Amino acid sequence: MYFSSTAIAASVNTNPVFVRELLRKLSKAKLVVTKEGKGGGVQLARPASAINLAEIYQAVEEGPVLKHNTRSKDLCCPVSCGMDMVLDPVVSEVESALLDILRERKLCELVNKIADKTGK
Repeated sequence: MYFSSTAIAASVNTNPVFVRELLRKLSKAKLVVTKEGKGGGVQLARPASAINLAEIYQAVEEGPVLKHNTRSKDLCCPVSCGMDMVLDPVVSEVESALLDILRERKLCELVNKIADKTGK
């Protein structure tokens, strides 16, 4: 079954343009397939049980979950100049741990939990 970006956007109360951008990224990652024309839309490219959450995260997220301060540094301040050196390993460790957890979770688990909680 194919779903339109407008229907998906309405179901999560957001803008269809935002949904289309996410769907474009998911399509590029080969997680969804699209069909144009009447009865068209988007559907999963594989069963939800064959898609882990890390695949989705990596398809739609740009960069690590923790972001660096991109503003210019005060070159006279050792804290300002040393922050990236100190935080880089922490950011890498957090991102690695997050991906490990997401790899263990399948999309179908979320779908089933929603169905259990809503009765649908």
